[in-house]
Amino acid sequence: MAKDFIFEKKPSGSKKNEPKAVGAVLEEMLRRDSRFANAYRKFWKALAEEEAQADRLFRDFFPDTHLCVDLKLITRKPGRMRVGAYINCMLKRDGEYHFTAVETASEMKKKAVRNPHLFRGKCINVVRKDNALFLTFNRPAFDFFNYTGIQRPVRLAATPRLSLR
Repeated sequence: MAKDFIFEKKPSGSKKNEPKAVGAVLEEMLRRDSRFANAYRKFWKALAEEEAQADRLFRDFFPDTHLCVDLKLITRKPGRMRVGAYINCMLKRDGEYHFTAVETASEMKKKAVRNPHLFRGKCINVVRKDNALFLTFNRPAFDFFNYTGIQRPVRLAATPRLSLR
């Protein structure tokens, strides 16, 4: 017995097979609950939160733009600063159109090595304190089993499980 396939005639107003605009395809794709759409929404939400946080951070500062001024920067290191670098400085207005910025940050002190070892031996160490040399003695580790002659207890390996087949 053969089946007869009945094809429904679609109304002329529906245009399912015609090409869509790129914007319509993207909008339809981003409305879905796919991983890409979720990541897209999460990205824009995080970006909006960052902007709101930046607004809260700088709400007590008042932007003031001085056009066509001379700014002299005095730093502790010679050469140009890299782009995006921050320095702690004191800004001084010298005249109507002249400013001077002087770096105020001091260099970090190197951590001094206290009591540096000049020699590390098995029993004796040589240490310098206040430009004088001192000897420190190390106690060798005491091994009870070698001293008494008693054998060390042997660790038994874990026995494998027997499988019954």
